[in-house]
Amino acid sequence: MDFSRFDTFVFDLDGTIWNWNELFPKVKIKINLLLQFGKQRRWVSNNTLLSRFGLIRKMRGFGLEVGEKEVINAGFVIAQYLKNKKGKVLVFGDGLKEDLRKEKIRLTNSSSADYLVVGQDMKFNYEKLVLASECLKNGAKFLTAAKGRYFTLGNKLVPGTGMLVETIENFTGKKAILLGKPSDYMLKTLKKFIDSPINKIVQFGDELIADISFGKKAGWFTALVRTGVDKKPSKTIKPDAVIDSVADIKI
Repeated sequence: MDFSRFDTFVFDLDGTIWNWNELFPKVKIKINLLLQFGKQRRWVSNNTLLSRFGLIRKMRGFGLEVGEKEVINAGFVIAQYLKNKKGKVLVFGDGLKEDLRKEKIRLTNSSSADYLVVGQDMKFNYEKLVLASECLKNGAKFLTAAKGRYFTLGNKLVPGTGMLVETIENFTGKKAILLGKPSDYMLKTLKKFIDSPINKIVQFGDELIADISFGKKAGWFTALVRTGVDKKPSKTIKPDAVIDSVADIKI
């Protein structure tokens, strides 16, 4: 499909340009070609397995020409939200911790924290569930980077941050506040890094809720790619276009 009329291309990461272990076929060529055509590119991801700069390093390791201001992840957004607030933060997820440390957010391992923040945590266990429960019982504000239930890892779908959040919510009866996609806060943060008119922006993603609804909320043209979680529109979320891969973008 021809997308040459757009000036800014907004991409998800997981399930859209890679399966974490490798880029999807021919994606690198197309992504770098956008730069040659003078297109503005932005990556917006709920991934917090790595920090924002960890994701940038991973992308560059795959041969993508990526600038620091082109990548916004949920960890960066949460760090911006917390950096002017007082109180200590209990964090689940190593990548998220790194993003918060960069902004000098006060971290703790105690249940007396003022904020509980949940990201992708491959080491989540029974002990952390109990700690989260005690933290929320003590009045902490519950924040999360994402509510997606699945994460593309190689050829498999593995539990995403949303599964951890649901477990904590079900156990405690407390609901998390989402700061990643498709939240208004994520959108507000991303808009600071985009200078194109609304009708010149296109959003690509593999998840209807996190990606397509995010783009529609912003008023952008939306394109679902079939390389990840969702393969077709739903009754309630209908992208403007459906393509098999980012490699199919024509400019």
